[in-house]
Amino acid sequence: MKSEDSPEIDEYLLRSARQVPAPPPSAEILKAVGAIEPVRTRTRFGAFLIVATVGAIWPAYTLIRFPLRRDLGALPAPWVAIGAALWAATLVLSLAAALVPARGEVLPSAGRAARISAIAMGLVLAFTAVWTAFAPGVSLRPEDVGKTLIQSCWGCGKYVLQVAAIFMVLGLVLLRRVLPVGGRGVGLAVGAAGGALGGLALHLLCPIATTGHVLLSHGGAMVLASLAGALIFQGLLGR
Repeated sequence: MKSEDSPEIDEYLLRSARQVPAPPPSAEILKAVGAIEPVRTRTRFGAFLIVATVGAIWPAYTLIRFPLRRDLGALPAPWVAIGAALWAATLVLSLAAALVPARGEVLPSAGRAARISAIAMGLVLAFTAVWTAFAPGVSLRPEDVGKTLIQSCWGCGKYVLQVAAIFMVLGLVLLRRVLPVGGRGVGLAVGAAGGALGGLALHLLCPIATTGHVLLSHGGAMVLASLAGALIFQGLLGR
């Protein structure tokens, strides 16, 4: 056989192979293909609704179980309304930024979540520092209940962190397999959202109305919750 005959032989073999019909698939392959079901994709608002609903159970219980603050009716209505709106906005905006991807995206943006939650928390802290309503004779100070400022912060701060912890656990469970990067930013926003919900409940429950108490135990605990969320998500998710 001459070497120049090789291309003709290769072409002949290739043409012959094309003319041979492919064998039919086996019964096992057909059965396996028939058993394939479509994969359920994540909905944009699914994680948000789960965390918000389950995370709100404990604060809702405390609002039902315990009486509202005794000075609520004596405080300026605009202060009560604006404060509640800021706490609620921080909750919704932070949680949505952490768990709801933008339209057309698959996952939320960690950087955007961190920025939104930081701005929202800053507004709450500024409002608390600038305008704290106190009704003389009705509102309480730490010394009225026999406590120092730091001692009065313990109970409220612990409550805020407890509410935030529920949010963080739920967020970790829902995002553990779908968050490739950005755990720190998302964790910060989830912690801020949980802390904001705790702060919203205390806005209606806590009778101690001094600026130092509200700023440290309500707002400060929210910030601690956000920092804890950033560290926990980064540590447990490894990214």
